[in-house]
Amino acid sequence: MNSSNMPLSIYAGAEAHAHIQRNGLSPDDISMLLGASSGPKWLTLQGIDEYLIKHFFNNRRKPLHLLGTSAGAWRMASYAMGGIAAHQRLTEAYIEQCYSKKPNEQEVLDTCRSVIQSLLGKEGAKEIIQHPYFCMNLITTQCHGLTRSKRKFIKGLGFGSAALLNSLSRKSLAWQFTRVVMHHPEQHLSFKGLKDLPTRYASLSIDNMEDAILSTGSIPIIIKGVDDVAGKGVYQDGGITDYGFDLPLLPKDGFVLYPHFSKLPAPGWFDKSLSWRKPSHENYAKTIMLVPSDSFIARLPYQKIPDRHDFLNLSDTDRIHYWRKTVELTQHLADDLSTMDWKTRVQALPW
Repeated sequence: MNSSNMPLSIYAGAEAHAHIQRNGLSPDDISMLLGASSGPKWLTLQGIDEYLIKHFFNNRRKPLHLLGTSAGAWRMASYAMGGIAAHQRLTEAYIEQCYSKKPNEQEVLDTCRSVIQSLLGKEGAKEIIQHPYFCMNLITTQCHGLTRSKRKFIKGLGFGSAALLNSLSRKSLAWQFTRVVMHHPEQHLSFKGLKDLPTRYASLSIDNMEDAILSTGSIPIIIKGVDDVAGKGVYQDGGITDYGFDLPLLPKDGFVLYPHFSKLPAPGWFDKSLSWRKPSHENYAKTIMLVPSDSFIARLPYQKIPDRHDFLNLSDTDRIHYWRKTVELTQHLADDLSTMDWKTRVQALPW
């Protein structure tokens, strides 16, 4: 079968591409796994996640850093709990979430908290902290100025001005946001020489785990921010600063594996509509992307991947059916991964 007709497309930065062409790819070649912001788009990656949890990383012993924002962090938390049950709980709770016709920010926050609680169960936070090789990390965003207001109109002005200024320069986000990297307490993930935006670090713990995971998925304007997650303040979606990642993810040993719904990641939340804002090749030199192909997406219901507009455009019954069918079809992605010839399938980054 022509590679363009295969369910998965494999893209790699220069160093990763050269390594795969020489050696193929083994689980121990990977030292970091990425989970991007996505909203419901992550459901298109469900088969990939299950394959990686059940098979690819099943016999691993060496540490593996997990880094996620928003729904990507929710996925990474399911990895860090060990075994497939947590991921299946997340999938089920996420698909079944329902809202009133005009939900306010608090209703959406409460519903999302129930999804996180379903994911974690009673011992999930402890399991994440104590996992022998998965090292959980996430990014959340501390809001400043107008964006931290409790009044929706004022907050909207803050985010609107941030979007406008971001179109001129990503560095303008520094006026209203701080990137907060929340890391595993025994494995301090840090980015040396990071100068794009103000960044600080805080440790994950059993006590702050639920709020940390909830905050990184709190979409601005739609979901109320979470208070005092990593110090006093209001915290919202980690995707504000790092929606699809443009960070120097260049581990000293090994490579970064990145299942993603799109072959062109948008660096930040406000960059999604800016076609000229692309991640740097230098930052992606050691990254390997697993992306559902155009031909796979064309076979999905409605010929598209799920997104949050489905809550508005479909009835709950139709949306849930569509999302479940999408998850079912992602088994084709898992099947493709299970027989992957990395050397012949890898391509250069598509931007």
